[in-house]
Amino acid sequence: MALRLLVASSPAEREAARQVEARVFLQAFGNTPELLEQEYGAYEERSRFIAVIDDASGEALGTARLITSGADPVKTLLDVAGDPWQLPVAESLGTVGLAAAEVWDVATLAVDPRYRAGAAGAEVSVALCHGIWRFARNCGVPGMVTILDDRVRRLVRAMGLPWHPMAGATSQPYLGSPASTPCVFVVATAEAEVYGSRPDLAPALDHGRLASITVDPADLAPHRGTLAEAPAEPEAPLPPRRDTTGWRPPTARRTEEVATPPGV
Repeated sequence: MALRLLVASSPAEREAARQVEARVFLQAFGNTPELLEQEYGAYEERSRFIAVIDDASGEALGTARLITSGADPVKTLLDVAGDPWQLPVAESLGTVGLAAAEVWDVATLAVDPRYRAGAAGAEVSVALCHGIWRFARNCGVPGMVTILDDRVRRLVRAMGLPWHPMAGATSQPYLGSPASTPCVFVVATAEAEVYGSRPDLAPALDHGRLASITVDPADLAPHRGTLAEAPAEPEAPLPPRRDTTGWRPPTARRTEEVATPPGV
């Protein structure tokens, strides 16, 4: 397999990301495609997908759906403000120096079960985590929020990633997960925390130094992944029409004066 980490931009890349997201969330939490549409459809224009793609098959091995900040709060903040958490969002984010209007949402994180085991499988998870962090930095995002299934939270914490519970958050059932916790990630302090807790993984998480997955900085550029359609190519101009207002048939004299091409 020729694996590449990227922000899905083409329709094929976005569809591959959606397919692995749908498979994993159906298997793990019983989330049907209809439920995913109900939960995330309203955020379609603000969704970007970090994905590990097999260039040979076009298949995605894993993906993370990011919801960018906008006029309305991101999904996680709306959800944690309601049941079962009822968190005071502004106060909770304020404890780590963030504001609701500026954070992005890691709304989903999915790795195909076939690629979770062994060193190669673990690298897919590491690559996605690097992609989320690097893309956020490239876009100037100061912080991110998410609601993590507690099993996944233990995994990312073991990797050294500083996803901390939001102030006042507890573990509660959420969208098919028996136990999930709202978490926050502060970009400004993340590097020191990663190097302090997992210096062995820091080069991969911070700089994307991976053994089996290609990381091209251009594939994580800020402009990638938007739904804005490319401008239509302008139609080629038609050749100018001949001015036939003074046209007259050629005379025999003019025909005789045409030079004969060499060799004829």
